[in-house]
Amino acid sequence: MAMDTVTRNINITAAARFDSDPSVSGKTLKQALQQQTGIDGRRFSRLSLLAALGACNLRSRAAVCEDCAVYVATPFSSPSLFEKMTDNVLNHHAAMPFDFIANLHNAPAFHAAQALGSRGASLVLAADNRPESWTQILRLAAASLHAERRIAVGWCYEQPKGQGGWEGSIWVLLEYARGQGQQGIADPLNITQTPGANSTYWQGVADWLQRLEAV
Repeated sequence: MAMDTVTRNINITAAARFDSDPSVSGKTLKQALQQQTGIDGRRFSRLSLLAALGACNLRSRAAVCEDCAVYVATPFSSPSLFEKMTDNVLNHHAAMPFDFIANLHNAPAFHAAQALGSRGASLVLAADNRPESWTQILRLAAASLHAERRIAVGWCYEQPKGQGGWEGSIWVLLEYARGQGQQGIADPLNITQTPGANSTYWQGVADWLQRLEAV
């Protein structure tokens, strides 16, 4: 049963959210991920852990098919891992190859897909504090959706050190609405609730999606 309709023939069939305080250690997040999925997250960046734990919550609310695509919007890179990499290279003259690999821009989507049990396509789209950037991933997913296919769309955020606030990931599952519209072709996306201006990325996305689900 659809929670909301983002176009005439595309439904949001499930939504989930994972919140974390920046003071929670990476070790605690890794233990939580391993307990829920059996995945060893020792090489995961904090951003990937937040993405994967949110994806776990989505999987607990809806059946996710093996070919489900995973689309993620997030500010570029994991702040904590990037800081660690910079310190190692500039102050200790030591390059850590696994840190570079863990900080690849598509890593959050890859690890979220792993948590979902999906082998479908995955991508990461850069987002920032501009509200118009938050809808781009949803529009892209809607344009990519075809009959009998699902796409998990996530917004992920790691709070930079010392800034306070919350971090985590928010997910929705999009599904083609059978019997509505022309078979296999999505209508142009008409988002009825647009993001509010002058919001921080994390809270702005959360508030916008809450309004979208309430329509």
